[in-house]
Amino acid sequence: ANLQAHSLGLHEERWWFGAKQREGMVKVTVEVIARCTTQRRRRDEKDEAFLRRLTHVNLSDKKLDRIDGLERCQNLVCLYLYENRISKIENLDFALNLTHLYIQDNNITVMENFEPLRNLQKLFIGGNAIQVITGLDGCNQLQELHVQAQRLPAGQPLQFDPASIDAIAESLGVLNTQKNNLTDASIFAPLQFLERLDLSMNHITTFEQVGALFEEGGCMSMQVLDMKGNPVDKQHKLRDYIVLMSPTLAVLNGREITETERQFLVNREAAKARRRQRELGGLDLNPMAVGGGGMGGYGPPEGVAGTLLMESRDDDPVAQRRAARPHVDAIPRKGAATAPAEREAYTGNELGGGMDREEEKRRLQQQMQFEGDVPVVKPRTENDGRPPPAGDAAEFSRVAREIEERREFLDEMRSAGRGGEYDAMVKAQIAEKVKELEILDSKLEDQAASALANPEPEPAPE
Repeated sequence: ANLQAHSLGLHEERWWFGAKQREGMVKVTVEVIARCTTQRRRRDEKDEAFLRRLTHVNLSDKKLDRIDGLERCQNLVCLYLYENRISKIENLDFALNLTHLYIQDNNITVMENFEPLRNLQKLFIGGNAIQVITGLDGCNQLQELHVQAQRLPAGQPLQFDPASIDAIAESLGVLNTQKNNLTDASIFAPLQFLERLDLSMNHITTFEQVGALFEEGGCMSMQVLDMKGNPVDKQHKLRDYIVLMSPTLAVLNGREITETERQFLVNREAAKARRRQRELGGLDLNPMAVGGGGMGGYGPPEGVAGTLLMESRDDDPVAQRRAARPHVDAIPRKGAATAPAEREAYTGNELGGGMDREEEKRRLQQQMQFEGDVPVVKPRTENDGRPPPAGDAAEFSRVAREIEERREFLDEMRSAGRGGEYDAMVKAQIAEKVKELEILDSKLEDQAASALANPEPEPAPE
């Protein structure tokens, strides 16, 4: 009975607003407001007392052309004006207590008249035709700002006024600016307390444009970042780069960042820095002191604690044994003079039987790598001559590369005598990646089977 009464009430309300629209523009009157709030009017309550008592008014989808008639709602806290025809933000001087304003999907072109809204905490103004986000200088309590999907000229990015960004830098925690033709994220770096940022479906193309978010200690409270739909999202190692740049990030593109993953990346960068130190003749290239830019510099970013895994220590027994070991040329040979004989120059071996030298190299490398038991990899059959979809094939290659990188890292740790510390962790990561490969391989097999079951028709002969 309650559901039936509610349904009849909605039907009656829609019929009433439809009749008002046919008569002309809907004007916000006491009767309209009474139909757009869940707070019921008391018996014999006067208009002034009723309107002054209201805190929530829902005027969404009422075909309103302007904001008017709400001046007596002085205690208004939450106002819904979305999906109307409003072209200007006005007549809100009374709303000193307003904390939530929903005005998305209208025809607003300029952000103005926000000065009285000093208690505003959440602003939803997406889906309009705004070109510059401005006018928020007095909204220093704003916690959420949603400006997604503005109707912009082709190729023109949404602009952000630096004064407005500075005004909300210490309060803003959520920013949604997806689908706004953005090419750079550096304007958001001053938002020190930003926790959630949606930059999906923009035009960011390079690592540097993403890294500008975290330069000079920017966005050091970031927890969730969404970069899906940007050209840079298709580049290999973007995830590794962002994880190293932001030590607080917990979710990237909907995928959780585990502490094991972050520590692995930090240790890998430290090992690369040690390798560069050896190649440059022992120069001091401490990854924690030089570069400071993660993938772009010599190690993890500032604020991420890492260990230089390959660095020799004074008490390292492996390093001591290597230092005490004589060079191979200093070992006396049987029947040789006191001074070590000079090593003969290598002239190479001639391969007979028309063998390919490069092919023989690859064969011997595989024998050494797999200790004589070289696995046989059967190539994927493609009877229809069409390659698998680029998306799944590219993902398969990416996961395979990540497995190979982890194996190389583990080999380096073992050669340094520290394999036991990282053996279990890296093997667990490899096992996870192998599961991903199995899932992708199953998808590719299903796609190949579907392609065989539904072959493309051959062209008719001319």
